Amino acid sequence: MPEKILVVDDDIDTLRLVGLMLQRQGYAIAAANNGHQALVMAQTEKPDLILLDVMMPDMDGYEVCRRLRGNASTQSIPIIMFTAKSQVDDKVSGFDAGADDYLTKPTQPRELFAHIKAVLARGAKGKPAAAAAPTQLGERGHVIGVLAVRGGMGISTLSVNLGISLRSRTKKDVIVAEFRPGEGTLALELGYTRPEGMSRLLQRKPKEITPADVETELVTHNSGIRLLMASYLPGEARHMASAEHFDVVAQHLSRMADFVIIDLGPAITPITDKVLSTCDELIVLLESIPHTIIRTRALMDELIARGFGEGRLNVVLYNRLRSEFQLSVTQVQEQFKHAIAIVFTAAPELIYQSAKSNIPLVVQHPENLTSQQFAKLADTITKHVRPKS
Repeated sequence: MPEKILVVDDDIDTLRLVGLMLQRQGYAIAAANNGHQALVMAQTEKPDLILLDVMMPDMDGYEVCRRLRGNASTQSIPIIMFTAKSQVDDKVSGFDAGADDYLTKPTQPRELFAHIKAVLARGAKGKPAAAAAPTQLGERGHVIGVLAVRGGMGISTLSVNLGISLRSRTKKDVIVAEFRPGEGTLALELGYTRPEGMSRLLQRKPKEITPADVETELVTHNSGIRLLMASYLPGEARHMASAEHFDVVAQHLSRMADFVIIDLGPAITPITDKVLSTCDELIVLLESIPHTIIRTRALMDELIARGFGEGRLNVVLYNRLRSEFQLSVTQVQEQFKHAIAIVFTAAPELIYQSAKSNIPLVVQHPENLTSQQFAKLADTITKHVRPKS
């Protein structure tokens, strides 16, 4: 197979020109036009080399390089900085960030090819002769399912912010997974353009899905949590009936991290019905609207009947919008009849800013009241974790 090169540049013309030249030299090409996309594609495409521009908006090449070097699945990929920044300090910054080579634009094609061949040759000498060992499963982690009675209540937002808070508070491994084929929102919220991890797993037969397969599809976010993202393409919703696949994936995930948060989406779907047995506890989202309160009470009755009683069921009153039509906390409590673990104050402006910038709220505004409430919820979760034997 031809060696694959990931070309990263925010200039589309440069991507096309360099890609075409390298293809004519016999290389397979993948292309990314921003830093976030590059980080995802480095994991999904598994290139033999990355040709990385420095001057890009949002995340420059130095930061991309540092994050690639800080991720176990991408840290060994050779990187050539290919940029117009030609000062000595620029080159030193590139090598400090972890680049293997530094080449300035403009350059002759044959010089570019020579640098690529040299770096690839050095990388080949360092590769182990044998295949990597399969993923080793650890002790079972704490699995938390998150659900509500309908979509649009912020399940994904809560899941990812809680995951980051758990990692920050405990310094332990955290995985956030979406079990919502065709309805994925994590990728869009975090700026990833190709959320294909879960889709690839669903193409296999359940018995053929191994821990190593699941590990391969995990994407490491810059906050340190790992993500298994579902596709947002509507046609992928056909996999809602593939409950057995999700059951197998959930069981593998439960032994890959200390905490696993599963976005189960709205209601009790066939997937949720199958995966509930893997969950140690559940978080149920509630909002201050009468009809939603009635429906959530019915959901609570169903979950309690399935064994999720005290200590395994947390209700979160998640106010996303300020509205005079919403009930007060006292009114909600009177109508709901169940204990509420924590109440989130409305912060629509912060949520909007986070969505626009693709930065989770607890990262962008760590000292904000809402971030403190996520920290409180994380502390509540850790109190329920069974001590290791």
